[in-house]
Amino acid sequence: MDPESFEFSFDMGGIDRDRLLAETAEKLSVLGHHYGDGKSGDTESPLAALVKELQGDTAEFAKSPVVQRITEATFAGSKLQIGGRFKELARDHNLYCASFPIYFHPKRGWAFNKLEVVVEFNPGADPLTRPKAVRILPEKEFQTLLKTGMRLEFGLNEELDFSAKSGLLEVQAGNAQASAHAQAGAKATTGLNLLAGPFTYRVKKAKIDHSAVGLEKVFWRVEGAEFFQESDFPLVVVLQVPKATKELKVAGVLQAYRYFSFLSADLQDAIAELGRRFRAFFEAGLPKQDKQMWDITGLM
Repeated sequence: MDPESFEFSFDMGGIDRDRLLAETAEKLSVLGHHYGDGKSGDTESPLAALVKELQGDTAEFAKSPVVQRITEATFAGSKLQIGGRFKELARDHNLYCASFPIYFHPKRGWAFNKLEVVVEFNPGADPLTRPKAVRILPEKEFQTLLKTGMRLEFGLNEELDFSAKSGLLEVQAGNAQASAHAQAGAKATTGLNLLAGPFTYRVKKAKIDHSAVGLEKVFWRVEGAEFFQESDFPLVVVLQVPKATKELKVAGVLQAYRYFSFLSADLQDAIAELGRRFRAFFEAGLPKQDKQMWDITGLM
């Protein structure tokens, strides 16, 4: 897919989510008696109280990415042979693996069903000095595995590819040995002989789309029924950074959505009585947005 075609499903420009939900609750309290939802004199109807609970939704980036430089010493420490891809890229670039963890905690037990994220590297800087993504995770090639709902562990191998195993990772105390079982059909990692990772996922029915590698920004769209229930979900990028680049800043924006159909029939009917602005927001999935700007120069 053309990366320029990626846009957020809902434009949050100028919308304060908590304020909009508070306004919705006020309107529902007024309308409550029409739905058998309390008397007209009540200060707050049950439907209004439910909407207020949605203000407690959490979908946000970690305070800082996790950044690891990939060098020849990384290969030696992982007992891996230096791959040709690394040699080619390392002539003019420094290589980093950056992970952007996200925490989700939807209220009322209704999982988020869609996530959209964009991360951009050194926005506005000289194009010749901007980092580019050479590998990303999760990627479309793994979505069949992610649909299984099994726990999957991905790691970066010596060819700078992500490979996966399923099953329980059992790390033995005091050493770097690990075992995994039920190989998932992707290229298999060998114990913990990884350049970076493992990065762990357990999701259901995930459909993944994203922008192409080789760009100064990455966009993901991940959809699936109830697969963001109180869990973290790492987004990972392998970056090639020109050696002339002296600073590294990252801008990140995410939006998480839930199915409108998860709401009760009474609440859906009540929302339909409100103005267009309120209906559009709820029908879009009550998007929850987070924005971050990180200066990770000190981690380079």
